[in-house]
Amino acid sequence: MQLFTRVFALAAAVVPFVAQAAPLAARSPEDVTAERYIVQLMPGVDVESVAAHHEKVRSIRRRDDVNVTASIDQEYDFGDFKGYTGSFDPAVVAELEALPEVLIVEKDSMMFPSALVTQNNAPWGLGRISSKSKGATSYIYDSSAGAGTYSYVVDSGIRTTHAEFEGRASWGYNAIDTVNSDIYGHGTFVAGVIGAKTYGVAKKTNLIGVKVFSDGGAPTSTIMSGLNWAANDIITKGRQTSAVINMSIGGPATSVFDNAVTSLYNQGILCIISAGNENQPAENVSPCRASGALCVGSVESNDSRSSWSNYGSVIDIWAPGGSILSTWHTSDTATSTQDGTSAAAPFVAGLASYIRGLEGLSIGPATSARILALATYIPPLCKFDTVSGQYICPDTTKEPNLVAYNGNGR
Repeated sequence: MQLFTRVFALAAAVVPFVAQAAPLAARSPEDVTAERYIVQLMPGVDVESVAAHHEKVRSIRRRDDVNVTASIDQEYDFGDFKGYTGSFDPAVVAELEALPEVLIVEKDSMMFPSALVTQNNAPWGLGRISSKSKGATSYIYDSSAGAGTYSYVVDSGIRTTHAEFEGRASWGYNAIDTVNSDIYGHGTFVAGVIGAKTYGVAKKTNLIGVKVFSDGGAPTSTIMSGLNWAANDIITKGRQTSAVINMSIGGPATSVFDNAVTSLYNQGILCIISAGNENQPAENVSPCRASGALCVGSVESNDSRSSWSNYGSVIDIWAPGGSILSTWHTSDTATSTQDGTSAAAPFVAGLASYIRGLEGLSIGPATSARILALATYIPPLCKFDTVSGQYICPDTTKEPNLVAYNGNGR
């Protein structure tokens, strides 16, 4: 203000995200894509200046085809955010950093979906977000259920044929490969929490899959390619008041990724991000820490913070993330029980679509404010410290203590 492992991560490059036990694979902050960089140009740069800058990059390559590596692979352009990904050697990086139209040159890094681990417990999250207190066993919601809204799932894709989606799920964009299906499961699970007919918060929202992972991770540049597509699809179709982007993704701090999310917020587009599962301050994680992102931590059924959930002042709201039942990718009727902030974030994304369908459409910042206004304040849960013999209470001045709630009056 955050199933498997994560990016930017809703969570993006590369401290591994671990859920309760161990992550899918060991990763380190040095996990980066060799010689690939993301370049962000200054906000407000015009089309002519962008074209001139690209010509400068091409001229560097032409100057010395043998010793200089300089190529533009992927361009980004949404609102005031303009940039590109390219392969550059250190000498070219230094030249780019010296150009007045360049804001940031940042090495491309790996991002990973926020971790989830399979468990066999019954789901409880829907009851929690439709009640002001823990322990509710039924989900109370208005029959509008997010009708007329669009939920973009930037993840591993969606099994669009799953019976739980009732034909409301569609394929949007594939930034990672040529396989237009979810072979990993993470995206289908997240989509189910947002909008499945049985397990979802907004049971009538339209789900749009944006595939940026094929397995456990992807470069930040690939994630941004998917985000670039989603942003332009929303803007082109005039969906700023009816669309939300969920990214259950995270990784080490990256200014370029954070700036991209903030740019979307400034254009009225709401991004819901998972806080991450490393039991560390979420201020270390992108894009959870991005200004304008709605960063979501995970709570258990007793309203305590999940032991693996990240924490801190950049987390805006908490949502159910332990033992969550949702759709799975292995068949059109498959389900799976998982936990992680990857499960918590889509509860809030679904809530954004639900509120818009019920109360009227509004731009991202207004919807974000409404979600926070409805949220239930939970007194801090103090824990008995056996060493000191005293109860230790969290400092609520350092992080909000709000749990997502749909406002049904219970």
